[in-house]
Amino acid sequence: MATPTVPADSYSDAGPSLGDYTSVLLQTYVEILEKSSMAEVLDIGPVCEENIIYFAQRVKRLHVCDMFLRLNRNKRESLPSKRIWKHLDYASHSFDGINLWDFIDHLNDDQIGRLVGLCHSLLKPKGMMIITSFDAQPAPSPINSFVIQDNYRLTFRLQNHLNLPWYYRSNRVLTHMLSGFPSVKSFLYRNGIREFLCRRD
Repeated sequence: MATPTVPADSYSDAGPSLGDYTSVLLQTYVEILEKSSMAEVLDIGPVCEENIIYFAQRVKRLHVCDMFLRLNRNKRESLPSKRIWKHLDYASHSFDGINLWDFIDHLNDDQIGRLVGLCHSLLKPKGMMIITSFDAQPAPSPINSFVIQDNYRLTFRLQNHLNLPWYYRSNRVLTHMLSGFPSVKSFLYRNGIREFLCRRD
């Protein structure tokens, strides 16, 4: 298995606050998706009307599966966490892109391993996965949606109805967890947000 190439990219954005910044990797991701008239994307949530509209205007089909809500329900009802994966029971090679936002921040190591394996299977060859992750637990709530604005700017919306654990992992650990992808680009923003863009072989 190839070792991912992680360039020492570091981008300092002039955004004034956490969750309000211009995303270089989102621009790369969207521009590649727009080159195909048949692109299909899976968004793992939280559900955001602005993001649904944004991708619906740029790809052939957008699938939304709010895994935050499902994981929260499993936790509240004390159900086995492995049950949440049934909601990602799509056919292999279904998607050109997967939006993970900061979902991995709320999963334990075993769950991340399962998720990364599923995403690798769900992506078409050369398909991409974009991930956001916080470098420190955000306040007042650790769960947020990233809302896409014009010019690849992302703003920040609290999701106080969700109550999930938050896990910190270093960039090196996260990169190792993504080692099933031969290409991984990463950016660390000054306001505490990390982004990863993974491409399937």
